[in-house]
Amino acid sequence: MKILFPYLARWRSANRSRYHQLLTHLCHLGHEVYVLNAPPMALCDISANDIVNANGRLPQGLTISELYAPKILRSFWRTPIRRTKLLKKGLVSVSSIHQIHRFIEREKIDVLLLYNLPQAPLLHLVECRTHFDLADDLVSMMAPEDGVTARAGGMVAARLVQNHMLAQAATVTVASNVLRERINRPVLMLPNGADLEELDHASGLEWRARGMGPTVGFVGAFEYWVNFDLVLEVAQRLKRITFLLVGDGRRMKYIRQQMAILGLRNVILTGAVPYCEAMNYAAGMDVCLLPFTQSAVSHGSCPLKLFEYAALRKPVVSTSIGEVARIGREWIAFADDVTNYAETIESFLADQNAARRAGEAGRAMVEQHYNWPNLAHLFEDLLIKGAAPGIELVRARRTLLEAAKSEFKKLH
Repeated sequence: MKILFPYLARWRSANRSRYHQLLTHLCHLGHEVYVLNAPPMALCDISANDIVNANGRLPQGLTISELYAPKILRSFWRTPIRRTKLLKKGLVSVSSIHQIHRFIEREKIDVLLLYNLPQAPLLHLVECRTHFDLADDLVSMMAPEDGVTARAGGMVAARLVQNHMLAQAATVTVASNVLRERINRPVLMLPNGADLEELDHASGLEWRARGMGPTVGFVGAFEYWVNFDLVLEVAQRLKRITFLLVGDGRRMKYIRQQMAILGLRNVILTGAVPYCEAMNYAAGMDVCLLPFTQSAVSHGSCPLKLFEYAALRKPVVSTSIGEVARIGREWIAFADDVTNYAETIESFLADQNAARRAGEAGRAMVEQHYNWPNLAHLFEDLLIKGAAPGIELVRARRTLLEAAKSEFKKLH
């Protein structure tokens, strides 16, 4: 099977996304995957620019090339302008439509994998099977990503486009139950997971050799869905503990400013690092954090780092967000304010047996359900079988299209 994935980010960035994992494991299963990634963009986004040795050697069967963009657009993308992420990605998608169409014909692609709203036109311009993966609440992301567009009807337009893509794609996957419950058509629930074989090689020895004492930390994108105010206030309260924050993103400048204001000396920022290095840092932590905001984007997410923490047998402290609460109610510790968050961290550090039990319970969940080899097999099965548009699927598509028409009328 040949799969084409237009990626509106950089494949060799510091961000190891669910698509890196799924497509890499499909290659391990013998399929051919072609990734067309976006040109570099002037965005404070961890996924927008390459990093040296970001994702190691490419697996056999995976080919990386670049989406087409005329010279004038490339100049615009390299110009740092606030709140232009959605616009830039939209222009990438539109300007590369003909390239993707020709690529599909030339390489005889079997499946076109789509994951973002600007890719909607491709559903009607290709003759191969189409698949739409809904990994996040794309509609709710409109407001924080581009508040002006959201207030000008962008949220309604985004909902129209998302419903249209859900209705028209031959097959659909969703990453969380929160998202699945909103969709009225057959979908495959495909959560995130971890690669146990890879993570079993992660080592925290180098970090621990620094002698920094008890360490709690976070690994991921420094973005608006992470409550860094909570983390920094907890760090201010627990000054004998080192807080290790691994990653980068648009909130980095704000975090540095707050650290200076609060006079924090027990918070360490690594910046963007290759995936293996990030996992080595995580392996050196005593407690791992998922400090998400209470927002629609957070509630609908299935955080990839949760499963990587669990695979490393780390106790996890998380805020109470929808999908994480469903997945980890029996092995994740939940806290939503500074006092409870600090007390929960201290409890794990004081009781190694409790920390070990939580870590082992998380590891068992990953081994049984949330590991990429198993998830890739489920995805492979869906893509190979395709979707026979039976009566239930036809009805589901009709319902989604009627909902889209209803939303469209609200604009007039």
